[in-house]
Amino acid sequence: MRVRVLAAAAAAVLTVAGTASCGGPADDSGAVTLKLGFYAAAGDPADTTMRELVKEFTAANPSIKVQLEVAPYVKFFERLRTQIAGGQAPQVWLSDGVLVQEFAARGALADLSDRVKTVNAADFSGIELNRDAQGRVFGFPQGAQTPVLFYNKKLFAEAKVAEPTAEWTYDDLAAAAKKLTKDANGDGKPDTYGFRAYSPGFTESWWPIVKAFGGDVVTDGGHKVVVDSPQSTAALDWMLRAMGKDGFAPDYVTTEAMGKGVVHTLFATGRVAMSYGIYARTLPAVSAGVDFGVAPLPKGPAGRGNVAIVNSWVVGKGASPAQADAAWKWITFFSGEGPQRKWAELGEAIPINKKVAATALPADRGPVFLESLDAATDLGTNAVWSEYTEALAKRMNEALSGATPVATALQTGQKEAQEVIDRFYAGKTQ
Repeated sequence: MRVRVLAAAAAAVLTVAGTASCGGPADDSGAVTLKLGFYAAAGDPADTTMRELVKEFTAANPSIKVQLEVAPYVKFFERLRTQIAGGQAPQVWLSDGVLVQEFAARGALADLSDRVKTVNAADFSGIELNRDAQGRVFGFPQGAQTPVLFYNKKLFAEAKVAEPTAEWTYDDLAAAAKKLTKDANGDGKPDTYGFRAYSPGFTESWWPIVKAFGGDVVTDGGHKVVVDSPQSTAALDWMLRAMGKDGFAPDYVTTEAMGKGVVHTLFATGRVAMSYGIYARTLPAVSAGVDFGVAPLPKGPAGRGNVAIVNSWVVGKGASPAQADAAWKWITFFSGEGPQRKWAELGEAIPINKKVAATALPADRGPVFLESLDAATDLGTNAVWSEYTEALAKRMNEALSGATPVATALQTGQKEAQEVIDRFYAGKTQ
């Protein structure tokens, strides 16, 4: 799995009642028609809340007529790429944060750098994570995700293990995880594991661990793959011990066999006592009634390895000046305190309005997520993020499954990921 928060299979293209039927920039009355796209399953809370906010926005801005284009994640971006190719993209849309540079590199986005200068950047999280190698900003943050350490308080209490602290190292994590691993029925296989080390979503698995051990994935503005290093080897070796000799984490084969949806509910169902998780993982844990806490990621030789994804609003390059102004008006509206508080009630992302985030997030979890977000680097974004991470993840997974030696997997993964990047950037100045 790449980094995805919302995904589904069926498409739903819906239009707000009362919007203009034309797709032009303005009608005879001077009203501007703004096509706004976002991804959500029809009828889910995000869809409902976004529609409510659009109604508030149009009521306050009667000269702007909003036409919504909504579909589940996969279908939305499949269709969007076709629309971009045909010059029919929305004038403003919600982009997965890891895809912003892809759209920008293909000339689909307006540069928002000058517009961003009109707001107080200190009031918002994630703006700096959206800058490209030249310092340009092509997306304004909508909601943030960053991994922290989730832990089950009940399981810790039963095992008489002290809860995680901000001073924990990877040795501390391993020591506690061993004590938390239990074989209740005596069949020789744990019913509860201390920690989930591997995840198909590498944001909650090998990526932050590699960084914590002093390695990195890409440098030079996303142009150079550097994952083949002694530090990355040490990180994967730690994970392999956790899933093998030390036995406190479900192994790769067991985890993969569960399916992606199940993997992300292992913590919520009590199968693991600890797990790395982005903010969205609080939803299944709360729904399951788990008494849980969160702590910062443990410290490795190079620190914590914090990373973040900032999903963002972007403005289409094809928008007319009036539509671009209307799009920016929508973005600043959505970033305001009222809309941000409504969005925060969904519990699916960290609000990017810092004033709202400081008060809207649960007091026992919010500060950990916010501090982790402040310390985070981006997830190696570039114009071919989807392609190069897919090539790299394939080899990393081979290493973590034991199918390929770590050294070989890192060497091959770096070579293949670099080839993907070089094919795109060959001959380009940026």
